[in-house]
Amino acid sequence: MIKAVLIDVDNTLLDFNLSAGAAMEKCCERFGITFTAEFVPTFIRINDGLWAKIERGELTVEGLHEIRWNTVFAVLGVNFDGRIFEKAFLSALFDTAIPIEGALDIVKYLSGKYVLCTASNAVHAQQMNRLKISGILPYLSHVFDSEQIGVKKPDPRFFDACFNALSPIKKDEIVLIGDSLSADISGANVSGIKAVWFNRLNKETPAGVDLFAAVSALGEIKNVL
Repeated sequence: MIKAVLIDVDNTLLDFNLSAGAAMEKCCERFGITFTAEFVPTFIRINDGLWAKIERGELTVEGLHEIRWNTVFAVLGVNFDGRIFEKAFLSALFDTAIPIEGALDIVKYLSGKYVLCTASNAVHAQQMNRLKISGILPYLSHVFDSEQIGVKKPDPRFFDACFNALSPIKKDEIVLIGDSLSADISGANVSGIKAVWFNRLNKETPAGVDLFAAVSALGEIKNVL
């Protein structure tokens, strides 16, 4: 019997890619940089690669902030200090929250049946503000994030901290919903909890991945929980 749901935030409840695009366009306007169609896909590709390094312990979040936009600008041929742009980008992203279709409806549904918590690799203040302005925050019992916990998904210690806060709810009474196979689903598998993959792009399920269910739209979660 499921009693608690942990749900990822970026690209599960909030559309990080759209939010990042809006934030970077605002920053380009501020600094007089021409915003082209290549900005968003280039950023997403480089950002995903950097976060994969963070998940493997090869890079810190602080290190990402130092190199992310300089790396993007090098590919795009933009002559601007990426560290200055990074600070402005984070500030703009702080106040940008574009929900995934069906996000508010599903958190209303889940919070009516379970103890609902977010579980994300994020800066606490930024995530709290984005959840607030999106209207999601009032439906959450806990906001778990890597900054407060001190380790990131898929590290089992991240989930141990969640379990301790949710006690006396047991592991087999908890399910995690997330879009990332490497951070969310792998973390759930290693930590011994059920995993629901938000497979928004309808990718093939890799061998060896243990899933309770997979959904391609948030509304489908109602069919499995």
